Amino acid sequence: MKALRHNHITLLALTFLLLCVGYFLIGHYISRSQTNILLSAYAGLWLLSWPWLRVVSAPLDKGLNSWKKDLYAGLILRILLIFSWPSLSQDVYRFLWDGALFAQGISPYLYTPNSIINQPELLGITLPNSGALLSAMGSLSANNFSNYPPIKQLIFALPHWLGIRGIIAQISVLRIIIILADLAVFFLGRRLLLNRSLNPKYINWYFLNPLIILELTGNGHFEGLMAVCILASILLLERKKYLTSGIMLGIGIGLKLIPLMLLPVLGAFVAGRCKKSQTIKPIRLFITGVIGTLGLIFLPMLNAETIAHYTATTGLWFTKFEFNASIYYVLRWIGFQWKGYNLIAQIGPALSLITALSIFYLSYRVWTQKSNIYQAMMGSVLIYLLCATTVHPWYWTTVLVLSILTQSRIGLLGSMLVFLSYTAYGEELVQESLLWLSLEYLLLFAYLFWELKNSKAQKDQWAKTSSS
Repeated sequence: MKALRHNHITLLALTFLLLCVGYFLIGHYISRSQTNILLSAYAGLWLLSWPWLRVVSAPLDKGLNSWKKDLYAGLILRILLIFSWPSLSQDVYRFLWDGALFAQGISPYLYTPNSIINQPELLGITLPNSGALLSAMGSLSANNFSNYPPIKQLIFALPHWLGIRGIIAQISVLRIIIILADLAVFFLGRRLLLNRSLNPKYINWYFLNPLIILELTGNGHFEGLMAVCILASILLLERKKYLTSGIMLGIGIGLKLIPLMLLPVLGAFVAGRCKKSQTIKPIRLFITGVIGTLGLIFLPMLNAETIAHYTATTGLWFTKFEFNASIYYVLRWIGFQWKGYNLIAQIGPALSLITALSIFYLSYRVWTQKSNIYQAMMGSVLIYLLCATTVHPWYWTTVLVLSILTQSRIGLLGSMLVFLSYTAYGEELVQESLLWLSLEYLLLFAYLFWELKNSKAQKDQWAKTSSS
């Protein structure tokens, strides 16, 4: 046993050292256009991470795999990226642009970056690093209004309020917030797993996941902070803190609109408790928390022009933008055969309607106690992504977090496969590869169908055992 333990410690130490080298190289030296090198490095990170992600119940693991070791490892890997230039996504430069406007009291929803650059007299102010930020964010972002919710804008403005001028220093401030959010996910996730009598080490599927480390800390995306709000809302519901649960969900919506689709599921869960206790107080408190928080967040910034710009920009994700889609691409191909042109303006809204109906059906199952809240929440976000016209790698974060609570491995597999979407990026053009896209989604759907079939078989077996 001592020899096995010693070998296990040696394996963890060796893989951790190699992981440090791998993350440093990807963060500082590899760009998204270096497809073969990037995919090989990413595959290497997953291979080296596996001893850390694996959850076993053998006595060997008891003393060794303490949560502190996992925590320190995840923190060190993130710190290695804190001063690197984002190499896989341009979004952080738009974040800083919006933050510069917000810090000076100007709504980022009213002007596109190009309109400000082309008409300097429009605002009568000078934005720090404006030329560099405009060039780095890319033409697509520069030509559109901001669609990031207000709480995100507050965070984007923080480096400017602190008087930090250098771009890399500003990015590092945002990364510190993202790392703190990941710490919160680590502890909240452990608590929720323990509440369900599950091994808390499963949270490593998030905390030591290469996709999460690269896309959130590395590229500056805030899905982790949104995940904190979702997990906190669930934990508070479990403790029957309905008002504060609603407040946390409202804050999550103020960061990104994704938690809005979870509102029917959470509401159905609370309504189910109302049915049991024969009182409407829980649902009243929960809805008050959500609506009151959203009112405080959104109402001060609402006017006719802001609403028009925000809805128009958000609508582009359903009627114009397309990237790394699955079901939509199949329907788009059928549309080309049928009509001879792209039917995204019709297919996008239709898939959104299917998503909404699916979410309401899953919510109904929660209300009638035919499905648990975790499965319904994960299913809602998963259906949304499979029906979406645009699926960037970091979008997979929410499915991953919720899948950990359901013990589904679809989130883990998806976080491996979604990185194949980076094969679309060349030196000059973005051109998706049918081969890589097919591999990504064929593997994903094959596993999803297998897991659903296996889950149904287990339920049927349990039903037979219970009735005998």
